[in-house]
Amino acid sequence: MRLTASLRGVFAVARATALESLQRPVSVLLALACFELVALQPLVQLHAFGEPGRLSRDAGMASMLVFGLVFAVFCAGEGFARELRDGTAAAALAGPVSRPAFVLGKYLGVAAAVAAFAWCQAWAVALAGRTSEAFFETARFAGSIRDVGCGAASVLLPAAALAAGAAADVRHRRFGLWFFGSLAALCPVAAAALGFFDRNGSWLGAAAWNPGLDARLAVPLALVAALLLALAAWTTAFATRLQTGPVLALSALLLALGFFAEAARTAALPVRAAFALVPDVQSFWLADALRAGGTVPPGAAAGAALYAAFHVAAALCVAAALFENRDL
Repeated sequence: MRLTASLRGVFAVARATALESLQRPVSVLLALACFELVALQPLVQLHAFGEPGRLSRDAGMASMLVFGLVFAVFCAGEGFARELRDGTAAAALAGPVSRPAFVLGKYLGVAAAVAAFAWCQAWAVALAGRTSEAFFETARFAGSIRDVGCGAASVLLPAAALAAGAAADVRHRRFGLWFFGSLAALCPVAAAALGFFDRNGSWLGAAAWNPGLDARLAVPLALVAALLLALAAWTTAFATRLQTGPVLALSALLLALGFFAEAARTAALPVRAAFALVPDVQSFWLADALRAGGTVPPGAAAGAALYAAFHVAAALCVAAALFENRDL
């Protein structure tokens, strides 16, 4: 009975955290800015370097990582600070929710919001890959071309989601939730609709339907999302003791150190020990595996997923320890 009540408390905290995180104006602005930045990049790119679509692919994944980290910081840091300040945390802990369960619920809520962000941005990257300039050949045309129709649709998708959020706000519904829900639903719908058109805008018909998206992107994008979930766990740990600004600084430092984690494996023992809890970004950044038509090896993807789970578990243990004696 006590376990059931504790689980209910965890999911209640997680649900409230996720809803509040997606409702924040800063969350909407970050998602909007990231999506538009990724969608516009292949349209304003003046030259194509190397493999077609690679620049858009790499830039989109980098934007997803950086904006996603800031998104996670605001979801975790601002939420913890507000709940500690207005007494919401104390009220929740007065019930059947223990401090470790409260921390777990906060992380699950932040993770759900980060997952919603990553889902939308992954579609932006996939659509940008189709938009980017590439060689195209038909019976009447042969040459490099941008899919302007796909680019225009990508740019307009957030506007449609904003309109849906505004319409919901008029009916006294939650603007942020409708924005994220609409954007998450409209992206696959737009990709399916674009499948009826060729890169030059010609009608293909149902028989030749092809969304023209690079399916190989699914695994690298999922691994970037896994890295964001691991970083979200560390932002939750930092937020148990710090305000949003210091949490952002520490999280950015953690991400920056992650680029050197692989090199630290051959360093002296004290250095390796210091980097033990730093997520190795190179384990998740596998975009280079797609070069020249390649794919991500299943073993590397599975190893990165387990590595992300380890960091989530380690960060939550640290968070529970830091929050145990936190003055409410």
